[in-house]
Amino acid sequence: MLKKVCPQCGQTSYSASEFGLWLCPYCGANLRYERAVLAGTTKEDKTKCFWCDGEMETSGDYLVCKQCEWRYRRIKNE
Repeated sequence: MLKKVCPQCGQTSYSASEFGLWLCPYCGANLRYERAVLAGTTKEDKTKCFWCDGEMETSGDYLVCKQCEWRYRRIKNE
């Protein structure tokens, strides 16, 4: 799961993909060119599975759900 912070209203928006049109659900601003980060990379975020809300754990370059085994490729830090 990815997240972006809207520069216009400061609210956080989440998505499973960073491709395509990404609009802020609060103010409607276009977030397409804002930098996406992996949700769960800060202390206030919880890393939960997008599909079943299970706990995600790191496995190499992937985050893997302990319950449903859904795999998500992590974004490397620049």
